[in-house]
Amino acid sequence: MPKDIAVISYNENTGSYQTQDAVVIRDTLINGGYSARLLHQYCLNETNAAFLSDDEWEKYDGLVITNFYYFWNLRELIRSGRPVICTCHAYVDDLGLGDRQYDHGREDDFNVVNNTHPITSGFPLGGIDVGNSVWFDSTSRHNHHVDVLVNSLSNWAVLAVHKTRPLVYFGWYRMSQASPDGTLHKLLLKSANWAFSGP
Repeated sequence: MPKDIAVISYNENTGSYQTQDAVVIRDTLINGGYSARLLHQYCLNETNAAFLSDDEWEKYDGLVITNFYYFWNLRELIRSGRPVICTCHAYVDDLGLGDRQYDHGREDDFNVVNNTHPITSGFPLGGIDVGNSVWFDSTSRHNHHVDVLVNSLSNWAVLAVHKTRPLVYFGWYRMSQASPDGTLHKLLLKSANWAFSGP
């Protein structure tokens, strides 16, 4: 039975502009052998009926936090101990993956700085072209226990993993712009296979 992954998105309307990146992430995971579904961001809103407590998060084998509002509280999600891939820079500090946003831009060239990690194994060190230009946010690893795998051209982390927990920062938040079946889809699936221990 495939692992069940919750993709937390702006909403659950698959035709919505605000949800299109989450749909691409969900579909990439499904094509990679996972069972994945969208969850409305209100699952993080303590005042909403859709809010999930730490024990309710435990029914999922992993979580993906996509780019949406920045003011939700991740306390219950963090307490659940679920593996997480985060594409939203606003939550990197809460998850211990970085401190804040540095770059905000749209690029197609990045630098692999660590290819000994399972996510970037098979990629050469140095510059990579990811195909289509994609919007991304980078972060700093300052005072965080992470391994940086891929940097922006200005040398800030775009792909980073926690050293002791199954947590990934995947800074390419506009996956609807990514080249189909391109480098970013491969990196996303390798990130999932590492964080969620395979489908």
